[in-house]
Amino acid sequence: MSSIHKKLLLKIILLIAVILLQDSNIISQESNFSNTGSIIKLKLKDKFSLNDSAFNKTVEKNNSGSQFKKQDRKVNYLKFGAITGVTAGAFWWLHNYQKNAWWSGQRGEFHFQDDWDYAMSADKTGHFFDGALIQAIYRGALEWAGFSPTASVWLGAAFSIAYMTDVEIEDGFAKDWGFSPGDQICNVTGALYPVAQYYWKPLRSFNFKWSYYPSEEITSGKKNGAFLDDYNGQTMWLSVNVHDFLGKKAKNFWPDYLNIVTGYGVNHYTEYDKRYADYYVGLDLNWERIIPGNSKFMLWFKNIVNHFRFLPLPALRFNKDGVQYIVNW
Repeated sequence: MSSIHKKLLLKIILLIAVILLQDSNIISQESNFSNTGSIIKLKLKDKFSLNDSAFNKTVEKNNSGSQFKKQDRKVNYLKFGAITGVTAGAFWWLHNYQKNAWWSGQRGEFHFQDDWDYAMSADKTGHFFDGALIQAIYRGALEWAGFSPTASVWLGAAFSIAYMTDVEIEDGFAKDWGFSPGDQICNVTGALYPVAQYYWKPLRSFNFKWSYYPSEEITSGKKNGAFLDDYNGQTMWLSVNVHDFLGKKAKNFWPDYLNIVTGYGVNHYTEYDKRYADYYVGLDLNWERIIPGNSKFMLWFKNIVNHFRFLPLPALRFNKDGVQYIVNW
């Protein structure tokens, strides 16, 4: 690992530590120790919880100046240790997988690469989605471990940025790739978009989704690689919760789980004389309002599932050949 790599990872670790210390009031608050371990009481002034993203009734009340009692949270270090262990194992496995799949025999001098047009920018939308998905996974896991919604949403973003930055730095040492500022911008904005949703309620009506159907390159064996860079088979979606914007009377006629979605996909992106884009407008489902269950786990599970569009639904497709009515996912 290079010195620049080590310094960047150290900064990210310090950032996580600072956020955690500020959120937990560890510096000014006494910690209790017992035979089962240490317990830190968190006293936060949260505006709303992760689960308010679907406008459901499991909203955590504002503790600042309200009539509701301030909640003391206890971090379960056994659960947090499990998260840390799984993270270390997953990062190690993914790093080695990518090393063999993309970086094998590619080691060279660290360099930058401007590649905004790579894969007709489908690569950039993928980086944005990955950053947001990883943030959501860790946000829910950290709440499960006892961290407050505020700490969880920020630490989830930090974990996401740490992992995606590690991948980007490795790309920087690959001869055929390079550290892409465009990729990193999308990594960071993707990880921070859920943070913005947490603090600004209107954004929670707009969610990004991903769908995939293997392209001919994969099914025919022409492409030896992971589905993650099979951009011909991927579609990125922006799903809008229409019900949130309707008046009281109109809400009676529009199901709260039925969304309008726009999409973007590419075809033959490696062949510059043949490549073209697909644009979509169609219907989508909000799984946070369909799947039953209001436990902390189920709310997290529904949020993760809602990152994907995996059922065939009607849509209009616009491309160089005109407009087609299709049923796709």
